[in-house]
Amino acid sequence: MLHILEVERLAVRFGTAALLLAVFTTGGCYAYRPVALAPPPQSRVRVVFTSALVLTTLPSGPDSTRHTYPGVLEANGTIRAAAGDSVALLLEEARTAHGSIDGVAGQVALVATTKIARLEERRFQAGTTALAGLGAAALAATAFILVIVATITKGF
Repeated sequence: MLHILEVERLAVRFGTAALLLAVFTTGGCYAYRPVALAPPPQSRVRVVFTSALVLTTLPSGPDSTRHTYPGVLEANGTIRAAAGDSVALLLEEARTAHGSIDGVAGQVALVATTKIARLEERRFQAGTTALAGLGAAALAATAFILVIVATITKGF
């Protein structure tokens, strides 16, 4: 026979699964869009360089040890400051042809604008977010209905 507590437990499980699915899909609701001018400070950006370069960085704390990373093709981070000829970027990631460089997160790089091929700003996509949320809700509702139907039919 069908127990109300079993149905409630299943509902909670599927609700939790739908919530987790929604959380995991919202990360995909951001995209990098090209910008003509440097975005304002605190903007999250991806910088694609004209060619592989040696990126020189400084830690963002009191330590003043410079680090150099050869062969960097692009970098992701937050703009600290921008002038007509350079951009100061708080790095999250830097990439070479071989992949991500370990240990660059939190360092600041000063990049000449002449070395920048493309500057892209990370922007929220409301339409994609709405579609992802509706998809997660529809999936959760469908799964819940299937569980209810299966539970009811087993009870007969």
